Parts: sequence; C-alpha cells; structure tokens
Amino acid sequence: MATRLNIVVVEDHHDLRELTCAALSHRGHQVVGLSCAEELQDEAGGGPVDVFVIDLNLPGEDGISLAKRLRRVYPLVGIVMLTARSQNKDKVLGYESGADLYMTKPVNIDELCAAMQSFARRRQATVPSALSHDDSSNTPLRLNKLLLSGPAGDVRLSAAEADMLTALARAPGGRLETWQLAQILDIEMENLNKASLEVRIVRLRKKLQDAGTAGVAIESIRNVGYQICVAVQII
Repeated sequence: MATRLNIVVVEDHHDLRELTCAALSHRGHQVVGLSCAEELQDEAGGGPVDVFVIDLNLPGEDGISLAKRLRRVYPLVGIVMLTARSQNKDKVLGYESGADLYMTKPVNIDELCAAMQSFARRRQATVPSALSHDDSSNTPLRLNKLLLSGPAGDVRLSAAEADMLTALARAPGGRLETWQLAQILDIEMENLNKASLEVRIVRLRKKLQDAGTAGVAIESIRNVGYQICVAVQII
C-alpha cells in the first residue's frame, strides 16, 4: 500500500468496532476506535486524521451532527458513514451532511478496505496548488503526527500546530479563511483575537523554517486568512 492512513472509527457497537479496526489495521493503516463522538477530542486529538468512519446511531452527539462538524473544520478529510438506514432520503441526508461514502450495514469489510485505498490515492495526490518557487518546494516536508521533518532536521509541533498545518496542506489551494482556522483551534469567532491567531501563525512559520523551508512558508491574505506556500506530505 502506497499510503498509510490515519483512521478514526466511531462506532458504539464494541464487536463491530473491534472487527473494523482490526481489518483496517491489517491493511497497514493506523486506526483508533472510539465508542462515541464525545471521546474524539480526548482520544484522537494528538495528530492529524485522514478518514473518519462514523456510525450514525451514536449515543450523545449523533453521526450526522458529527459529520457536519468535521466537514466544516476539515474540508478535505474523508468521511465514511456506516448505518442500518437504507432509505434514499437517509442517504441524501448523509451526503448532504458531508459524507464521501454512505455504506449500509451489514458492511462488507473488503469493500470498506477498498474505499480506504481510494482515499489513500487521493491523499497521495493532494498537494497545495500554489507553491513557492524556491528550491524548498521541491522537497516536501513530512508531517508524521506531531513531528515535522525537512531538509534541516526534525521539529516538534504542538497538537494545535499540527492540526493547522494539516488543514492548510489539504485545503483547496492551500488556503483557509480565518473562521476555518478558528474552528480548527476550537475558538468561537466572537472570542477570536486576530493578533493571537497571527502569533500562532508566526510560531508555525518559524518551525517550518527550522525544518528547512526558505522564504515565507505561510502567507497572510488580507481580510481572508492564510495560505501555505510549501508542500507538506501528511503521513
């Protein structure tokens, strides 16, 4: 398999969750299993996620609400919905809520694993469309959870920095608006201090430079947000 994915499976049925996680792990992916949406921040917040596999009938926050929230924060993350709801109106709602794939139970594990291969190909092909023209853009940085590796060595990132960098690297054109970064950082817009956000971006720029980038790695876009100008490979 060319690309290993970081996958989070949110499923309250213990046996099904264990079976799904085991099958995906066997295919070489890094998998975390959770029983509810409320566990997501505590258990899966330590690094970037490529694909969320979500049961719709979850205790607490349901799968539809969770998918909508994830899609707002991570525009390009993969979302697979697993459910016993098979009516067309349910499928339409699922896709409108952010699902890339809607699978009805009982789920064929081989089909699910094949879908992960499709996400892996998509991730491998995803690079920012607007890169700087210096030599550093020809050697992509590599982000493995909280460790950023580049020509100048390895740099440790905070969880928030890794989330910001991952989202920027996967956003269309490498660009995110201020409100999107606020959601990634779990900050309400009315409480957002733009100077504080700029400080976070400055620190992230410095760490990108420490890893070996040249020039401005993240540009400020007036009245819009920020754009990344170097390639970052998420592994």
